[in-house]
Amino acid sequence: MPQLEKTGKLASVYRDIDLPLVPVLSRMEQRGTLINASTLRKHSQELAERMAELEQEAHEVAGENFNLGSPKQLQAIFYEKMGLPVIKKTPKGAPSTAEPVLQELAHEHELPRLILEHRSLSKLKSTYTDTLPELISHRTGRVHTSYHQAVTATGRLSSSEPNLQNIPIRSEQGRRIRQAFVAPEGYKLLAADYSQIELRIMAHLSGDKGLLTAFEKGEDIHKATAQRCLESR
Repeated sequence: MPQLEKTGKLASVYRDIDLPLVPVLSRMEQRGTLINASTLRKHSQELAERMAELEQEAHEVAGENFNLGSPKQLQAIFYEKMGLPVIKKTPKGAPSTAEPVLQELAHEHELPRLILEHRSLSKLKSTYTDTLPELISHRTGRVHTSYHQAVTATGRLSSSEPNLQNIPIRSEQGRRIRQAFVAPEGYKLLAADYSQIELRIMAHLSGDKGLLTAFEKGEDIHKATAQRCLESR
C-alpha cells in the first residue's frame, strides 16, 4: 500500500476498481459456465475422424507410414527423403520442424500443410473437446474457471483451470467449440468487447491523423497501416 500511495492515482484504481470487482469475480466463479457436453463429445469424434484422414493423406504423400508427432521422423522425411529446404535449425543444430517453419514450407509443399492441420485439430481436441466435458462439476453441471485481475500486462482479466478465454474463433472448428457454450432456458449469451482498445488508446495519445481517420471511418486498421506504408515507399 505505501508503494501504491506513492504512485498517486494507482491507489484509487486499487480501491475504486480492483477491490470492488473481487466479489463480482467470486460470484462468477461460483456460478460457473454452462457447457453442452454432448456437443463437445460429438465434435471430438468428428475431429478424430478428420485427423485419421489427414494422417492417411500424409502417409500417402510421404510414401511411408510415420508418426506425425515425432520431430525426428519428420526431419528424416522432410529434409533427408524429400529434400525440403532447411529454413531454421534447433539449438542442437538439427533442422527445425516447429510451426513457423512448417507454415513457411506449407506455401509450396503439401506435407507440411497436412502436418499443420493435424496439429491444429489435435490441439483443439486435447485442450477443449476432450477436456472440457470432464471438467463439468457433478454438483452444478457447470465448468468453474478461476479469474485473475493482476496477471496480464494490459490489465484485462485472465482465466485458468480451465482457460476459457483462448478458445479460437477464426477457424470453423474453433467457432464450433464456442457453440457448446450455452445459456439456460429463458436467458441469452451476450458478447461485448472493445475493438483494438490498445490501438485506439495509442491513436488518442499520439494524435496520429492516419490512425484517427482509419478508426473514424471504421476501416481495418492493419490494412490502412499497410496501405500507408506502401504509399510512402
